[in-house]
Amino acid sequence: MRMTTATRGSSMMQRRRRWRRLGIIAGLLALAWALLIQLDTWRARDELRRAQQEIANGRLQAAHRQLTVLAARPGALDGAADYWLGICEALGGRPNAALRAFDRVPEGYAFDPLGAYLEAKANLWRGRLRDAERRLEQALARGGPGRDQVRDLLSHIYQIEVRFDDVKALHYASLAEAQDPNRDLKELSNLDLARLPYEGLKGALEKAGQLAPQDDRVWLGKARLALQRGRWDEASLWLRRCREAGADEPLWRAWLEWARGSGRPAEALEAARQLGPGQLDPGELLELRAWLHQHRGESEVETSALERWLRIEPTATRALERLAELAHRAGRPDRAAELRRRKAEVERAMEAYRDRLWSDEPLRTAADRAGLARMAEAAGRPREARALYTWSMKADPGEPSAREGLARLDRADARRSDAHPTEVDPWAETASSPSPRRDESGAEAGRGLAFTDDAEAVGLRFVYDTAETHLHQLPEPFGGGLALLDYDGDGWLDVYCAQGGPFADPSDPGSPPPGPGDRLFHNRGDGTFEDLTDPSGIGRFPRGHGHGIAVGDIDGDGHPDVFLTRWRSYALYRNCGDGTFEDVTDAWGLGGRRDWPTSAAFADLDADGDLDLYVCHYAAWDLANPQICRDPETQAYLNCNPLLAEALPDRLFRNDGGQFVDVTADSGVVDRDGRGLGVVAADLDADGRVDLFVANDSSANFLFRNLGGMRFEEIAHAAGVAGNASGLYQAGMGVAAGDLNSDGLIDLAVTNFYGESTTYYRNLDGGFFTDATAAIGLAVASRHQLGFGVAFLDANDDGRLDLVSANGHVNDLRPNYPYLMPAQLLVGGSGGLLTDVSDIAGAPWRVPRMGRGLVVGDLDNDGRQDVLIQSHNQPLAYFHNRTEGGRSLTLRLEGRGFNRDAIGARVVVVARGQHLVAWRTGGGSYQSANDPRLHFGLGNAPGGEYAEVTWPSGHVDRYVGLSGCDGYLLREGRCEPEPLVEYSAGGRKRLP
Repeated sequence: MRMTTATRGSSMMQRRRRWRRLGIIAGLLALAWALLIQLDTWRARDELRRAQQEIANGRLQAAHRQLTVLAARPGALDGAADYWLGICEALGGRPNAALRAFDRVPEGYAFDPLGAYLEAKANLWRGRLRDAERRLEQALARGGPGRDQVRDLLSHIYQIEVRFDDVKALHYASLAEAQDPNRDLKELSNLDLARLPYEGLKGALEKAGQLAPQDDRVWLGKARLALQRGRWDEASLWLRRCREAGADEPLWRAWLEWARGSGRPAEALEAARQLGPGQLDPGELLELRAWLHQHRGESEVETSALERWLRIEPTATRALERLAELAHRAGRPDRAAELRRRKAEVERAMEAYRDRLWSDEPLRTAADRAGLARMAEAAGRPREARALYTWSMKADPGEPSAREGLARLDRADARRSDAHPTEVDPWAETASSPSPRRDESGAEAGRGLAFTDDAEAVGLRFVYDTAETHLHQLPEPFGGGLALLDYDGDGWLDVYCAQGGPFADPSDPGSPPPGPGDRLFHNRGDGTFEDLTDPSGIGRFPRGHGHGIAVGDIDGDGHPDVFLTRWRSYALYRNCGDGTFEDVTDAWGLGGRRDWPTSAAFADLDADGDLDLYVCHYAAWDLANPQICRDPETQAYLNCNPLLAEALPDRLFRNDGGQFVDVTADSGVVDRDGRGLGVVAADLDADGRVDLFVANDSSANFLFRNLGGMRFEEIAHAAGVAGNASGLYQAGMGVAAGDLNSDGLIDLAVTNFYGESTTYYRNLDGGFFTDATAAIGLAVASRHQLGFGVAFLDANDDGRLDLVSANGHVNDLRPNYPYLMPAQLLVGGSGGLLTDVSDIAGAPWRVPRMGRGLVVGDLDNDGRQDVLIQSHNQPLAYFHNRTEGGRSLTLRLEGRGFNRDAIGARVVVVARGQHLVAWRTGGGSYQSANDPRLHFGLGNAPGGEYAEVTWPSGHVDRYVGLSGCDGYLLREGRCEPEPLVEYSAGGRKRLP
C-alpha cells in the first residue's frame, strides 16, 4: 500500500523529533560528563591542596599517599601531581624517587623556588650537575620569594664546577637586592683569596663523574680543576669534549683561561670572539688585548691597551704592575715610580677595607656604611661600594657622602660603557704569533733526577716535637728550623736541629719544663753522622721551644757561631774552635724575655767589618689566656687568623765588638704591622750595601733599603715586593734569593698560604721588582701548597736554578684541603720557566709531610746539592741527591777582617761564555741556614774559565784555573784559589 503524502510528512516529523531528543540527551550527557570531569578536577585540585597542606604541616606520609593516587590519574593535573610528589619524595629523603616524579613533569612546567631547589638537590645527589644548574638558573630568572636558598645551592654547584667567577656574579646579584649586604661582602672578600678546596672539589667531581659520566658540566668541572693545577693537556681534552656536546658561555670562558695559561694566542682569540664583547667587560677585553700584543713583543701597543684599561679602571692593579714594569724597561723611572705609588695606594686601601669589613665593630650608622663604601671604592671594588652606599641611603636618605658616592660611581659606569670595545676582530693578526708550549709532564725537564731519603741510614735521626694541643693555638704550627754548618772546620757540613717541646718561658717560674733540647749531628766525612750534642756542650745549655736558627762568625775568629730564636727567648752559642760551644747569650746582650721571635739573619749592615743581626718577631700571644678559634661548620679548633693577634716589631742589633746593641729605633727599621716569618740579607739594588727583605704573614712585606751608616728606609711598595700583582698582601713564610732567570740580577721567591701560590719577584735592576709568578708557571704549580722553607738550588747541575719548598698546612680541614703535603721540586728552564718534576724526582718528593724548615747543601761533598727538611712530629728527611750528569763548582768565601763569612759578596763564574752569578746572603729559607758555600752547576763545561768576586768591602778579585767537580776556598785579596781537599775526596767525576 502506497503511503500518502500526509503520512510521509508525519513520519519525517517524528524522526526529527526523535533526533532532536537524542541530541538533547547527548548534550545533556556531554554536559554531565564535563561536569563530572570538572568535578573530578576540582576534587583532584582539592586533594592536591590538602596534600600540599600535609606537606606544609610535615605529615609527609599522608601527603605521599594522596599524591601517589593523584599522580596515577591521566594528565596528573598537567604535571602538578608529579611535581608535588617529587617535592614530597625529596623532603622524605628519597632522591631517586623524587627524580622519577620530577622527570614525569612536562617540559615548560613552571617550577617555583622550592621545587627547583629540591629537584636540583636530587639531581646533585645523582651527579647531574647540568640539570641541577639549569633548573636553578630558570628559577632565579623568574624571581619571586625563596631565591636566597636557590642562589646558595646554585653557588654550591658552580663551586663544584670550579666556576668561581660565576659564584662572584651570584653574590654581586644578591648585593643589589640585599637589605643587609654584609654576608655577600664577606663572601666576595674571601673569594679574592682563591683558597679553593681543591681536594674536596676533586672528590666531588670524581663522584659526580661516576654517577653521571655523560654530564658535560662534570667534564667542565674537571677541565677547570686541571686548569687550576696547570695541567693544560688534560684540561684541553675535557674542554674539547664539552665543545662537542655543545659550546656555551661557561665553556668559552674556560677555553679562554686555558688558552692564556698555556700560551696559545690563536685559541684565546677564538674564545674571545665566541664570547663577544657583551660577555667580557671592558677591562677583560683590554687586558686580553694587552696580553696578545705582549706575545708579539709589541710593547708600545701593549702599553696603549693597558693605559686605556687604566683610564676606565684607575685601580686595576694588574695594569699598574705591568705598566710600571714597561715604564722601567723603557727608561722612564719617574713614570714607573708614579705607577707603583698608585698601586700602593690601592693595596693599602684594600687592606683597610678588609680590616674594617671583618672587624667586630658593627656598622651602626649611615655614615659608618658610607665610610666603608669609600674604602671599597678606593680599593677598586665599585660594586661593593655601590651596595654600601645604597645601604647607607636606606638608613639616611639625606646622607651626603653616600649620594655623592653613588653619583661618582654612575659617572664611572658611563665612562666604562662608552669605552667598551665593540669587537675583537682587529686583533686577528695576533693569532699567527708564535707561542711557547709548556711541558706539563716535566718528563724532559726532570730527566735523570734522582733523590733518596737516607736520613735513617746515615744517622740523622730526629723528630721535631710541636707540643700540639687540642686547642691548636696560634704558635703551635710555626717552629722547626735547622742549619748546615761546618762547626769543627773539617770541611764537612754538620747539621743543627732546633727542638720544640713545651712552650717554656724562662722568665716564668710556673712555666712547664722544657723539652729534650736541640741536637747537633757531626758529619764523619764517610757519609754518616753522629750525635755530638753533649760533647759539644749544647746539651747542657738552657732549653726552650725552638723556632729558628741563624749561623755566622760573630767575632771573626773563623768559627761559625749559632743564634737561636725560641718561644720567649734568644740564645747565642759561641764556637770555641775546639769542637765545643759556650753560651754567650747574656754576655752579648741578648738575654731576657724576647716574646715571639722567628727567623733571623746575620750580615754586616753598617760596613764596619763585623756581623750585625736582624731578628723577625711575629705576634703577641698569651698561652694561658688564648684567643680560641673554631671552624663554624664543624666546631673543630683551628689555628687563628694571625691578624687577630697584635703584631710585634722586628729587632735590629749592631755588633759592637762583643755586644749586640739594639739599634732598631735609630735605624729607620719601622715595623708597625708586620708579622715577620722569613728574612734574607742581600744587596738587592746592587749599590754595594746589604739590604733586608722580610716576608710578613698576611700583611705587606718589607724591603729595608740600606742607606749606609746603619740607616734604612722601607721601600717594599715602591720596589714592587709588598704584595702580589693583584694588589693583595699574602701570608709570607719563607724567602729564597737567587738569579732564577740568569740575567745577573738577584730575584726573590716567597712561600705563602694555600691558594696564594709561591710568589716570584723578578729583579728589573736598580732595586725594582715585578711579580712574574704567573709568567714562569709558578702560580699554577704552587697554588695548592702551603709553603714554608724554600730555596733556590741547581739540582741537576745544568747551570739553571731550580726551586724547592717544604709544605704543610696549619689546619686539618680534610677532606676539602690537604693537611700533610709533599715537598716540591720545580726545575728551571729558559727565562726562569719552572716545571714541577716532584713526581719523577724520587720517592722522597711523594711523601706527605708537615714540612717547615728546609736547607740546601752538599752534605757528602760530591758536587750535588742535597736537601734537608724538618717536619712536625715526623722524622727529619735527607733528600740525598744521586742525580747523574753535569759538572759543578763549589766555592767557599773567606773575607778579610771580622766579616770572614763575606755575607754580601757577589760571585760571577764564567764557563764556556755563560755568566753564572750567585751571592753570599744572610738568612733565607724559613727559620733555617743553608750551606754557606756557593754552588754553580756547569752542565758539560769542564770548569770555570774564571771567577770574579766582588767582596763586601768593594774589593774585586779574579780567580782562574777552576776545574769542574771540585771545590775551592777563595780568600779576599789572594787571587790563587785553594782546592778544598776534603771536597775533592768526596766528589766524583760524572762526565768524561
